[in-house]
Amino acid sequence: MTAAYGASGPRSVGLLAANPVTTVLGLAAGAVGAAVVGTQAAQGDLPDLPSAATVTADLHLTAGAAPAASSAKSVVAPVSAEPTSAAATVPELTKAAGMAHQGQKVDAAIARFESKIGSSQYEDYCERAVENAFGTQGHYASAIDDWESQQQHRDWQDAPRGAMVFYDTSSDGHVALSLGDGRVVSSSAHHQVGIVPVGYFQHPLGWAYAPY
Repeated sequence: MTAAYGASGPRSVGLLAANPVTTVLGLAAGAVGAAVVGTQAAQGDLPDLPSAATVTADLHLTAGAAPAASSAKSVVAPVSAEPTSAAATVPELTKAAGMAHQGQKVDAAIARFESKIGSSQYEDYCERAVENAFGTQGHYASAIDDWESQQQHRDWQDAPRGAMVFYDTSSDGHVALSLGDGRVVSSSAHHQVGIVPVGYFQHPLGWAYAPY
């Protein structure tokens, strides 16, 4: 067989250079088709086959198409949730911080008062003893003045830890500091600073939170 030549070489070479994908796929399709036809011919049953042009066109379209899976974009449905406001937690956090600070102040006051246990320096100066425990002094002239200035609670037996417990023992009264367990730390406990039951002093009036 003699190959047909154009102006610059064989026509088949020109076609291959013009569209190599289509040409290669066409040749592959022709080879597969020939094999199928040969097998069917041997069995005496030849099916109706599509034309070579149709097969080549289908293969060309398939080769040039982008895979659908790679071009598809994942669509994620938005997750709905109830909005949470940071402002809703501010009061709780503020309250917790205030309670923690108050607890530290109470612990420091009790520790300071207990460090004076055995001392008689506060004999007849109970108000000063309590104020000094909180790191201050000179707010009230007497325990009675302090009591009358505070929000009063009459259940003296249940005075919380760090609360001031007041007694009507004299015109000036008496004040001690509750330990929260049925005891108080106080001056004038056997003539010195000591720890005694909350009912140790006569005529209990009640308790109040320290304003310091």
